[in-house]
Amino acid sequence: MRIPKIYFIKYSIADLSEGTALNRPNMIELRRKIDILIIDDEEFLVEERLAASGFHITHKKDVDNVRDVESYSIILCDIKGVGARFNSPKEGAFLIREIKNLYPNKQLVAYTGSKFDPTYNEYLQCADAIMDKGVSLDDWVSLLDNQIKKAIDPQYQWQRLRQYLLDANVATIDVAKIEDKYVHAIRKKDFSNLTDLANSSNDAAKTAISDFISSVCVKLILGGL
Repeated sequence: MRIPKIYFIKYSIADLSEGTALNRPNMIELRRKIDILIIDDEEFLVEERLAASGFHITHKKDVDNVRDVESYSIILCDIKGVGARFNSPKEGAFLIREIKNLYPNKQLVAYTGSKFDPTYNEYLQCADAIMDKGVSLDDWVSLLDNQIKKAIDPQYQWQRLRQYLLDANVATIDVAKIEDKYVHAIRKKDFSNLTDLANSSNDAAKTAISDFISSVCVKLILGGL
């Protein structure tokens, strides 16, 4: 009979105190350093004013491939008129779901000036926030600052990663192992063991862990932001 391998779990997310391993820049510096993508086939009315407030923004009228968003930490996506290459009637909502499936770590904001029927809800649940296209500059600034804070927060990122893994039917014990390696990696500022675990995991876990390791949160921890 094969004897199961014993895995000693040392850490949980409770061992990661607030701000652990982060030399956090001020918000003005973070706005300048964190890449934000707008996907909108029309003019984004407050774009220039957001740039004037220090946000680093790129505007694309559409994307041909989900991987076109890889280098951006925060993505604002319109619902109407984008995602044409995917030929889905749900347009930008479908694109948002596809981005989340491939890059679960990214902060996704859906926005629109229109009303949609309940069949969109399944797709829009993949967004981290939903905004009305016509809200004020102050509302956009507040929302983007909040998304930046979430993007660099290891505890928040773990909660999202954990939910992604559970939704992908990763076994609870395997989630606990990943949590142990996750906390250890952040405390020690060494992600090699977490990388090894990703490479030995199933596709869902590998996708989620690999995306986190390449995230702005890890870059900040390692001093590379």
